[in-house]
Amino acid sequence: MNTYLPHFSCGVDAYESIGSVAGVYGTTCALIYGEKAWNASREELLPAIEKAGLKIAEKVCYGHEASFENVEKLLQNPNVVNADMLFAIGGGKCIDTVKCTADKLNKPLFTFPTIASTCAAVTKLSVMYEESGVFKEVVNFKKPPVHSFIHTGIIAKSPDIYLWAGVGDTLAKYIECTFSARGDVLTFEQEFGVNTSRMCFYPIIETGARALEVKKSGEVSAELEKLILNIIVSTGTVSITVGEDYNSALAHAMNYGFSCRPHIEKNHYHGEVVSYGALLQLLMDNQKEDFELAYKFYKDIKLPTKLADLEIDADDPMEDILAITVVNKELEHVPYKVTAEMIKKAVKELEEYNKTH
Repeated sequence: MNTYLPHFSCGVDAYESIGSVAGVYGTTCALIYGEKAWNASREELLPAIEKAGLKIAEKVCYGHEASFENVEKLLQNPNVVNADMLFAIGGGKCIDTVKCTADKLNKPLFTFPTIASTCAAVTKLSVMYEESGVFKEVVNFKKPPVHSFIHTGIIAKSPDIYLWAGVGDTLAKYIECTFSARGDVLTFEQEFGVNTSRMCFYPIIETGARALEVKKSGEVSAELEKLILNIIVSTGTVSITVGEDYNSALAHAMNYGFSCRPHIEKNHYHGEVVSYGALLQLLMDNQKEDFELAYKFYKDIKLPTKLADLEIDADDPMEDILAITVVNKELEHVPYKVTAEMIKKAVKELEEYNKTH
């Protein structure tokens, strides 16, 4: 058994270790970025790369979607192909695109998350979409990126909504993996991951609202740094160690179902949509204590608790959404079969709960 846990540098000085960490893999790097991420990070990153003694072989935007079409464009770029290493700079979709590219080229990959909205920077999978934004598939790799440079100063100045959405995605990791692993005999690695998932829920319920409030000032606090690390590293560690069977459940299956509605991809964030499915799963599974904890926290920070929060009518039959949800691979390994009828019942119960709380 080979296990590769996340390697990372974190802090306002995270980029200072580029030379000592990445320098052993060669002398040239291709910088692949999202446009907004590049604008937010280049003043810090370019001097750090120069100080590290690395030469930039290419600077290129990855596109606007985590798609195989964008991967193919990068594979056709000779400067990317010939670089010693790839640097992925941005959010989850950029990083997932470059993970696929690095895997096909067998190149070392280093990630530079400029927002904290998912664990993509340290995981060994990519969530891929059609160019239209509809979910396509999850691609798994043998190893995560070599190292992630988490510059908390840049993330602190990123739009608040990304961190808010990241909280929703992170809470779901605990809710989903403990559900999908229930009743199974786990390996050491899987048990380690399931226990680590508590870091994705209880500490955030306790201090997450304060960290989000501090974030509005653009300053880095101990609470904010802890939240960033839980979103990126704790969640990523769970993803890597629990394995494909226990990585997700209803929350992500519903997210992929919701993606068939164009306004979801246009107007809402991954973690935001996932958080609704996670709350629904707690209710469906009759986890009353955690449901009440989560519901109160959702209300405090304004995560979605009802369909209207996702611009869907309460009486919408959601047949298209549920048809995709119930056949999604994220529901293949759960303690009992999750049906469309069960989900509909939970949706109705959650709508009614909102009326009295």
